[in-house]
Amino acid sequence: MLTVTDLNVYYGAIHAVKGISLEVNEGEIVTLIGANGAGKSTTLQTISGLLRPRTGTVTFLGEPITNLPAHKRVERGLAQVPEGRRIFLSMTVAENLEMGAYSQRGADTASGMEQVFTLFPRLQERRKQIAGTLSGGEQQMLAMGRSLMSRPKLLMLDEPSMGLAPILVEQIFSTIVEMNRAGTTILLVEQNAQMALSVAGRAYVLETGQIVMQGNARELSGNEEVKKAYLGG
Repeated sequence: MLTVTDLNVYYGAIHAVKGISLEVNEGEIVTLIGANGAGKSTTLQTISGLLRPRTGTVTFLGEPITNLPAHKRVERGLAQVPEGRRIFLSMTVAENLEMGAYSQRGADTASGMEQVFTLFPRLQERRKQIAGTLSGGEQQMLAMGRSLMSRPKLLMLDEPSMGLAPILVEQIFSTIVEMNRAGTTILLVEQNAQMALSVAGRAYVLETGQIVMQGNARELSGNEEVKKAYLGG
C-alpha cells in the first residue's frame, strides 16, 4: 500500500532523515519506534506531504505521490492524526468531525459520524461541546475521529498516547486495533514502544534519522538491544 524509498529530509543544514526506506502492506499495523529526535515525526510529515524530501520517493497504492500536495494525498486515502492532536479548539466536536470530511465532496457525512460515535461513544455525548473544553483523552479521540471522517485507507498516527493517563493509553490502543480490524491500515509512530510493539505486526526502529532494525514486532520486543533501549529491560 505504501512504499518509501531512500527518503532524505533536511531542516536547513540539519540532515533529519537519512535514507529511510520502509513499506506498509494493506491490512497491517506497522510501527516506527525510537527516541525523541530519531526522525519519526519527520518521516510521517514527509509521507503526508507537510514536508518535502530533498531526495527519495513516496508511493501510495501504486502511484507516486512524492510531489503531490498534502490535501490531494488525503483525497487518495492517506490521513494523519498529528502529534499534539491539533483539533479546532473553538469549534464543537461535531464541527471538528465535519471538517475532517472536507475531502469527501457530496458524501454522506452522517454515516461517517455515526461510525466515529460507535468507536468513541464519549464523543457522541459531547458532540455539541466546544473541543477546547474536552479532556486530553477526549481530544485525542476527536483527533482520531476527525481523520476517520476522510475515510482513509491508510491512517498514520503520531504519538497518540502522549500526555495521557495509563488507562486512557490502553483505551486508545484498543481502539487502534479495532480500527485496523474494521479495515483501516495503520502506520503508528509512538514513543511508548511497549504498547506499540504489542499491537503492531511489524516494526522499524529509528535512531538519529536512520532505520537500524526492522522485523516482526513480537520478535523485536524480545530483542535484548530493543528491550534495553526502549522497553526498560
